[in-house]
Amino acid sequence: MSQPTGGFNMIRLLSVVSVLCGLLIVGTELNTRARIRRNQEVIMRESVARLLPGIEKQIIYGIEPSGDLKILPNSEAPGPRLFAGYDASGKFLGVVIEASERGYADIISAMYAYAPDTQTITGFQVVDMKETPGLGNRISTDPEFLENFKSLDATHPIATVKHGSKKNPWEIDAISGATVSSRAVGRMLQESVPSVAPTVLRNLGRIKRGE
Repeated sequence: MSQPTGGFNMIRLLSVVSVLCGLLIVGTELNTRARIRRNQEVIMRESVARLLPGIEKQIIYGIEPSGDLKILPNSEAPGPRLFAGYDASGKFLGVVIEASERGYADIISAMYAYAPDTQTITGFQVVDMKETPGLGNRISTDPEFLENFKSLDATHPIATVKHGSKKNPWEIDAISGATVSSRAVGRMLQESVPSVAPTVLRNLGRIKRGE
């Protein structure tokens, strides 16, 4: 029987190397995805904790297409979600809702705290954005801008107004020089509140009980 040629050996070696590289790439991808998911869950939980001071326990609810809620085991589950927070005694503190909108450079992803008893927004935090440094990205750090969300009336359509012209409790005072990003936040809440708040209010008793 003839011995395998050098060319055949090379092909076989390359095939083995290709398979090993493929397995390595898949393994790395799966490991990276798992790490990203874990990091995202940490970020979500830390954001909720910052938006609801005094929180000791949080429950993640998935929002069904029917408007019903289901408790999720973690924040990795796909689809619309909301985070309910409770203090050490089990007292309900409020909910945190995810929202997003296109800004000047790209999509702005954020979370905001909603107090259903008063129907107000009580906190706002950007989770991810690529807005212009020193201008649009100030929506995450500017103290005056963030002051808008200490008690923002969510019973009216939320609107962003020119800096210094805010007159109503449902208006957001824009950042001078970052109007596009400021208006993106206004549109974000304009769309999110009417789509999620009714579900929260309809299920409020259950949410307060943590069921």
